Amino acid sequence: MSAIAGVWYPDGRPGAKADCTRVSRALALYGPHRDGLWDGGEIALAHRLMRFLPEDRFDRQPLAGRGGRLRLVADCRIDNREELGRALGIGPADQAMMCDAAFILAALDRWGEGALERLCGDFAFAAWDSDARTLLLARDPVGNRPLHYHAGAGWFAFASMPRGLLALADVPTGPDPERLLTWQMLLPLEGRRSFYKGVSRLEIGHLAVIGADGRIVERRHWDPRRVPRRHVRGDEDAVALREALDRAVGAQVRGLGGTAMMLSGGLDSTALAGSAAPLLAARDRQLQAYTNVPAGQNATFHRQLLADEGPLAAMMAARHPNIDHHLVQAHDAELLPVMERMIALADQPVMNPLSTAWMHEIFVRAARAGAPVVLTGVSGNMGLTYTGEHLLIRHVARLRLWSLWRDAGLLASLGIHRTRGRAIRLSVRPLLPADLLALWRRLQRSPVDAHPAVLPVQWDSPQAQALFAERAGPAHPLNRVRTWQEWHDIIMRSRDPGPINAAVNAAYGIDRRDPTSDRRLLEVCLSLGEDRYLRNGRTKDVFRRAFADRIPSPILDNPQRGFQTADWKQILLKAKGPIQAELAHQARVGACTDLIDIGDLQALADSLDQADPASRQSVERHFLKLTRGLAAGLFTRRAAGGN
Repeated sequence: MSAIAGVWYPDGRPGAKADCTRVSRALALYGPHRDGLWDGGEIALAHRLMRFLPEDRFDRQPLAGRGGRLRLVADCRIDNREELGRALGIGPADQAMMCDAAFILAALDRWGEGALERLCGDFAFAAWDSDARTLLLARDPVGNRPLHYHAGAGWFAFASMPRGLLALADVPTGPDPERLLTWQMLLPLEGRRSFYKGVSRLEIGHLAVIGADGRIVERRHWDPRRVPRRHVRGDEDAVALREALDRAVGAQVRGLGGTAMMLSGGLDSTALAGSAAPLLAARDRQLQAYTNVPAGQNATFHRQLLADEGPLAAMMAARHPNIDHHLVQAHDAELLPVMERMIALADQPVMNPLSTAWMHEIFVRAARAGAPVVLTGVSGNMGLTYTGEHLLIRHVARLRLWSLWRDAGLLASLGIHRTRGRAIRLSVRPLLPADLLALWRRLQRSPVDAHPAVLPVQWDSPQAQALFAERAGPAHPLNRVRTWQEWHDIIMRSRDPGPINAAVNAAYGIDRRDPTSDRRLLEVCLSLGEDRYLRNGRTKDVFRRAFADRIPSPILDNPQRGFQTADWKQILLKAKGPIQAELAHQARVGACTDLIDIGDLQALADSLDQADPASRQSVERHFLKLTRGLAAGLFTRRAAGGN
């Protein structure tokens, strides 16, 4: 992770260098090892480096190309350096002396915007073309690196994180009420809105070209819906999937120190372990694996949820002598300070607040072990271990009624859908004409659920109803999805991991990497039809064939899903006093009481002793609503200046 920034005054007024310096200083936590600044008069660019890669010792950003006419700042890790080097005619000796940003510069110099089709890895960058007087911004397809901007009257600024832009006096401050509302309502993340009303985000997989006239043109440079389908025979798909994962893992273990990973008892992380451990063993290196386990015995509200993944993770670790397996407990962390620190550094609330506790324990221990690279598989469910559930829509369209009945029953038995009937209804819905779908939605129960800590008046407001109509109504693409590629596109765009990754970098000096988000791996997954995933009477069939010899069968065949914080009641009871004090503080901040149902959250905190982990309703209210509402309040209090 590095931090980048820039300020541009197209009318030539003075101050770009001074303002860019101010933005850069606000981002110092995200790049403590080196800072650089280029002053181009009307525009200034800044870069702050946090070293994680061997080649970072050659990083001297901002970089210059085309005889100084092209300037670049980039926060990046490029995973196909050798491939790019060959295409650019750069020999191995010269490649070894190049930082990763230099590959982006060379690619832009050769291919212009077309370079984005060739880059693999995590990146966010800005490139200034002095001849055209245009600024190009871009983010990687999954959004693992953040990038934000503000378009003022006659000026433009960008920064990795909102706090950089908020260092400028002319950027409006304060939380964005609509973004907080959609976040709490669990509506899909769409558009440029960040959690600050004066700051926009560049969407994942997008580029933006800013002209001297202030016009901003944004477009996607990678679209998963356009990945061509491949027709396979036998186990060709399994071989391709396995090779793609190994390539992604091999590229992402590059680093200055040791390698660690988050190891659960699930399929994504065990596949990563099965790939990373042999690769590291060949280099005589250890893999530090950390598993979150609950404190004591814990019930869950559904038989498909596994409370303790420790035994399965230990089974996987035992296969590889070079895996050092460690157990951690979220209960050991001080929840409120950890949450507040992560929210402050991410410049946004966190969706799974209790996860910050066990991740804190993992990151602290990995840093102590000298393993700053931590692998995770958070994108796996959207690609590598996709279930194949959208095959049911094809069954409906082709009137394959027996196949529909059979596969709907399978999905219900695995807890993917609550009932067979619900699985069938959701498969019929996308095929309905728009007017019938609208009637369907009106006949369904209210979409309001127990999760959001939103005031009742907000639910009934015209703004909320308009947002529901736009993002949860019949016309929304999520309700019209007919293929899994369309579903993947919407789900991936509904999340933005970049700010959280940046917060982890700044808080722990840890580089959280996700091989399951590798573009080449995702393209292999997306090239396969749903019938390669849901077949032979099981979900994730291609994955199971690809990794049958790497993952123990008790893990591979386990129908349960891990419940990462099954001991949530103990964690919250330990933090009950600080939670009550924080909510009392939020109750005195007008922005919090305007946006969040503080009274209901206080009632939930007061009744934590009566919480029942075996009750779905209690989980939804005492666990999900309380913690997410608390996170929204922590952010709002800070953003509104109520610190």
